[in-house]
Amino acid sequence: MFKNFHIRWLKRKTIIILAAVAIVAVAGIAAFAIMNRGGAELKASAVLSKGPIEQVAKAEGIIESANKYEVYSPSNLRVKDIYVREGDMVKSGDVLAELNSEALALEIRRAELSIESAEASLTNEQSSLLNTITGARNTLQSASVSLRTAQREYDKLLTQSGQEPAVVSAEINLDTARRAWENNKALYDAGGISLEALTQTKDMYDKLQSAYDDACRTASDALKRAQESLDTAKIRQKNANDVLDDAISKNTDPAAVAVELQKAVLEEKKIKMRDAQIFSPAAGRVTLVMAKTGAQALGLLFVIEDDQNLIVNARAEEADIADIALGMPCRIQPAGRDWILEGAVSLIQPAAERDESGAFKAAIGDDVFFAVEVAVKNAHPGVFIGMNAEVTFVIEERSDCFSAPKSLVYRDEQHSWVLARNKFGKIAELTVETGIENSRMVEIIADGLFEGMELFSR
Repeated sequence: MFKNFHIRWLKRKTIIILAAVAIVAVAGIAAFAIMNRGGAELKASAVLSKGPIEQVAKAEGIIESANKYEVYSPSNLRVKDIYVREGDMVKSGDVLAELNSEALALEIRRAELSIESAEASLTNEQSSLLNTITGARNTLQSASVSLRTAQREYDKLLTQSGQEPAVVSAEINLDTARRAWENNKALYDAGGISLEALTQTKDMYDKLQSAYDDACRTASDALKRAQESLDTAKIRQKNANDVLDDAISKNTDPAAVAVELQKAVLEEKKIKMRDAQIFSPAAGRVTLVMAKTGAQALGLLFVIEDDQNLIVNARAEEADIADIALGMPCRIQPAGRDWILEGAVSLIQPAAERDESGAFKAAIGDDVFFAVEVAVKNAHPGVFIGMNAEVTFVIEERSDCFSAPKSLVYRDEQHSWVLARNKFGKIAELTVETGIENSRMVEIIADGLFEGMELFSR
């Protein structure tokens, strides 16, 4: 009897166990179905693939020539002929315009005849000695004023010799290029870079050496011209002083003083006649013609620019300037163009922009900008001086990595993750590390990432 009861109890226990297993199995199947049904409702927001990503900064700028020459009028004569138009190419020494010197030629001839007449009647003009001496003194005073002016200009240029902004900037760029070349030479000797890369660095160094030499030459020429003006002023003062002394010492030869003064005026007219032709100071393209036929030649007349050696003067925002460095590669897109030019940062101004009073525009709430010059590497026939352009500074880049839209990368204070379908088809959170970011994408790094992996949004 006990044996039969034990058998019945074992059968009942087995039935209970089987029922429990069945319940668990049904629950698992239901959960699996629910998960699959929920997964089926999710739609992938992105699919991973390896590719490049970069961190950039952008700035607006204007395309300009790296070499610009302004031609000013040497006198106030009227313009007779203009031989160039905006857009023309010129060589150094080409005649840009000619001033009307016909009236001046007549003045010169009359002055020459007057001097001849004065010399012929010199002995008959003894009564004008006092007036001649007075005129000589006025001339001397004028020459002294001119001398002081020339001396101040020469002293100013001499004081800043070697410290001109253009020379300082060119020297900074040259020093940077020299260090880059020395570093790359060491790398090349060690087998770290190619000969082509070393050559490019040397070419840039040679180019900046030439630019530095040109800047020094320009500054030296300015100082030389100031020296010539000073020497001329000294000669004029000495001549005026000699004329006055001679007139006073002779006291019987006032006409001689008058003749000398007329000769000085005549020489000035002859100098003005030599300046009647205006020449181009350098080779380039004429980008501005201010001269007008028949009008007086006053102020700026022509602008000559090298349109094959371009730069972009850009304005970088305060938040970006710390990430921008000399030599940094850039992409330049001229306004209205669908192609890109290559460039590199050639100059960064050390101070922010200032207003008209010279004060910084760094008041609270104001936008602060820094001037950045970008050298254009490849000339293009569709690029014109004065065009607006957008400059993209490539701060950092990766060539072969996974990246995802920023909206699909979730973060908290401890870690970052994505919601992804793994190799087993399960949608789950995957912890990732983040790298380079830009306005749309962020680099993600994890062992479980693979090509074609689907990413989901919450």
